[in-house]
Amino acid sequence: MPNKSMRILIADEHPMQLMQLEKMLNGMGYYRIAPVECFEDLQRLVQSALQPFNLLLGNIDLANHVGVDLERFCRVNSQIQHALLYQSQHLKVPAIPNAQRQAVNISLPKVPDNETLQTFMGIIDAPRVLGQLPGVAERLPHPAYTPRRMSFGASAFSRQS
Repeated sequence: MPNKSMRILIADEHPMQLMQLEKMLNGMGYYRIAPVECFEDLQRLVQSALQPFNLLLGNIDLANHVGVDLERFCRVNSQIQHALLYQSQHLKVPAIPNAQRQAVNISLPKVPDNETLQTFMGIIDAPRVLGQLPGVAERLPHPAYTPRRMSFGASAFSRQS
C-alpha cells in the first residue's frame, strides 16, 4: 500500500514525459506530485521547501543544459531524500540491499517505464517493521492459571427487574 504522504518532484523539460510519469505515479496511488519543466524551477522548489521531497524523478539533461550535475545536486541536497534520474525507453532497477536504502539514488539511461517505476517505489516506499507482536504461543496463559469469576451482584451490570 503506497504511502500517500510521499512528496514527489518530477523534473523534465518535455511536458509529455512529465504527464506520463505523473499518470504512472497516480496509477500507483501517489498524488502529492509537483512537476517542473526547467532546472531553475526545480532549484527554487527544493530550496524553498519546508519539508524534504521524498523523491526526485528527474531528467539529467534538464540540469546539464545549465551546467549542473543533477546527480551531485541530489547527493548534497538535504531536501531530496531519494532520486531516480534518467537521461532521455525498457529498464531494470538494480537490486538495493536493505541496509543501503536510507537514500537511494539511481541513474537510468532512459525514461523509466511503469514496471521500473513500480520496482523503484517498492524499494523506497517499503513498510518499515518497528517491532514484532508476540506470537499466539507467547500470549497463551500459563497452564496452571485459572481465571477468577467476578460477581457483580445487583449493580449497573446486572439485568434484574
